[in-house]
Amino acid sequence: MFLDPESCPELVAPFRDSKTRRGVFPGPQGEDSFLCEGRIIVEGAIAAHRQGLIRLQVILGDPAALARLDPPPGVPLVAASGDWVSELVGFPFHRGLMATAAVPPSPPMSQLWACRRLLVLPELVDITNLGLLLRSAATLGVDGVLYGKGPHVFDQRSVRVSMGTCWAIPVWRAESPLPILRQWQDQVPGSSIAAAALRPDSVSSRDWRPAERCALVLGQEGPGLSDEWLAACDTTVKIPMARGLDSLNVAAAGAILMHALVDA
Repeated sequence: MFLDPESCPELVAPFRDSKTRRGVFPGPQGEDSFLCEGRIIVEGAIAAHRQGLIRLQVILGDPAALARLDPPPGVPLVAASGDWVSELVGFPFHRGLMATAAVPPSPPMSQLWACRRLLVLPELVDITNLGLLLRSAATLGVDGVLYGKGPHVFDQRSVRVSMGTCWAIPVWRAESPLPILRQWQDQVPGSSIAAAALRPDSVSSRDWRPAERCALVLGQEGPGLSDEWLAACDTTVKIPMARGLDSLNVAAAGAILMHALVDA
């Protein structure tokens, strides 16, 4: 049974003016929530809800799109025309489905200590890069992601760009992730921290042989990693460039280096 949006304003309120929203927002029960857009991501969120990875709060869409879903029990389904939803969210609505879900709690630290392949992002700026890196990390088989300042993992653009993989891989956020990374390294003797950096003494990615337990650190777009972060790393790695070019976008470079990290 579908609900009429006029009968449940508290359920549709979190979708209002979502075009200009950044980060997470208060959901129907006031908890931190995030937005899922489009059939593929909403269907992925339904699967994640069933697996206990996230908790869906409400699904909004046109009646035809809702009728094709296999929603979990207890999640309200609100049916509205595309024009009505477009006016609510503040942009042309063509994807058929949207949903809100509660931001999941961080995984236990014991799960972080157990990561054999860890991606570390001290401070990113661009939401798109964050989403792409999360997608690559999840797809390539990295065990977890530790990140610091910058956009929220569950910002709606990050969710969209990552195609929902932001809930498929363990993620920990810390204002200062370096002390946590050092604790991770101390858990198992021989654990290594590698930084992506264009330095004369950096190892080529073609020759890099990551340690059995290794964390890969990627710097901010533009300035890269600070001296403090570079000093904390055991080695630096670079990707050979052709045609006189000097660097790759951090998301592209990260995907190449994560492949080397996991494939070793």
